[in-house]
Amino acid sequence: MSGQGAGIIVVGVDGTPGSDAALDFALSEGLSRGCPVEVVTGWLWSSTCSVAGREVGLTEGRTVVGEMQDAALVAALHRLGAMPTVSQLVVRDYAGRVLVARAEHAAMLVVGGGTQSPSSRKNVGSVAEYCVRQSAAPVVVVPDPARARRRASEADLLAVAAS
Repeated sequence: MSGQGAGIIVVGVDGTPGSDAALDFALSEGLSRGCPVEVVTGWLWSSTCSVAGREVGLTEGRTVVGEMQDAALVAALHRLGAMPTVSQLVVRDYAGRVLVARAEHAAMLVVGGGTQSPSSRKNVGSVAEYCVRQSAAPVVVVPDPARARRRASEADLLAVAAS
């Protein structure tokens, strides 16, 4: 792969458990492949918003989102013990659009699968779906760990019922 970004892994981070799992996957892949990882957060609101229990305005938004991204990286370092070379980007725009643009020449784009209620019929969240449909780079969708555990439990119940 040639061009700017070749060999880089782009990962979307939004502070959810699914994005934490995506971050862990991307950092692990970066370590095993010996390539850098770009951590990207797109955020979008136009007035006051509640973030991490704080009411913040538009001017504070970038700082608060950047702090969330920093905290996600620190937590990932504690979970994994090592990291590849990492760059960070916070952009005020729709997350899907930002991620697809940043991954245009990347080795892969990694996103969390989104958080759905047990009754949801959707397989992935809207940002993940946008990325799968629009990205030129291969997209890895990492499920929310709670959803993966719930599916494993459902599979176990079906196996017991079938026996």
